[in-house]
Amino acid sequence: MIVVQLSGGLGNQMFQYATGRALAARHGAQLVLDSSWIDGAGGAVSTEVRRYELGCFQLESRLAPVEQVGRLRRSVLPSRRPTLRELEEPPFGQPCPELLQATDNTYLRGYWQNVTYFEDAEAHVRCDFTFRPEIAAQQADVARQIGESPVPTVSLHVRRSDYVTDPGVRDRMGTLEPEYYSHALDALGSGIGSVRLFVFTDDPEWCRANLRLSEQDVVLGATRAEADKWASIMQLMTLCDHHVLANSSFSWWGAWLSPSPTKIVVAPRPWVQDSRWDENGRIPSEWVRIDRGYQADQPPSTTTFAPVT
Repeated sequence: MIVVQLSGGLGNQMFQYATGRALAARHGAQLVLDSSWIDGAGGAVSTEVRRYELGCFQLESRLAPVEQVGRLRRSVLPSRRPTLRELEEPPFGQPCPELLQATDNTYLRGYWQNVTYFEDAEAHVRCDFTFRPEIAAQQADVARQIGESPVPTVSLHVRRSDYVTDPGVRDRMGTLEPEYYSHALDALGSGIGSVRLFVFTDDPEWCRANLRLSEQDVVLGATRAEADKWASIMQLMTLCDHHVLANSSFSWWGAWLSPSPTKIVVAPRPWVQDSRWDENGRIPSEWVRIDRGYQADQPPSTTTFAPVT
């Protein structure tokens, strides 16, 4: 049995699930999702909304507090349940080589935002992250516009809210300025020509005032409090041909889940403004990075993308 603690929002819980799913698959073991954090035990700020976010997917893994299924070694209470070896992610997202050698009956605690942790289970993860039909149906009109677009579609994500208003989050993540999005779109346009933007954001007014939008582009907004809308927004992201990411695990997954073999994904560098955080493995090698100083990577040779100068 592999148990992984869930915490944070949808994107964070997806990374946690994917890492636990891969480890469970290596051992042919059952995966259990620990709901302790969601239930209000341990971690984070007391005012943070805690909820199970993975119900939008067709998952079969059990959701339960860890004490119902296993016994952590630090526990002094007698139990017939299996003893779990606790493996905690190193600080600041540093690599965790111990994960690859982790045995069955392991309890995972961390964010695990590293694609190498689950690359050997990609098929399992993609299958598990199939959106439920009722989620896909919520924005059927927008999905139809994406599918019927005569030009390539681009999912562009702008996250502001807590990145602007929460000093701790702002210092750690940093906000992306209009220049980043402008250079990202220039980079895309140099390779694929005209596009239609589908802007997904928690701040529509800022986007309309600061982004280079045409009449055909669509801005779809929701506040952080409207949590039920965000799963359908991620599903729409996966339908787009190409992707311009915010420094957010939410749009990371929107791009990763896109099945298109020809997609171009543009991501900011650094992803986290706080230089203590490790970036190795966070961004797939085939994705294009644009510095916050706005110089683009040389893209993979399989694309026609031209670097920004």
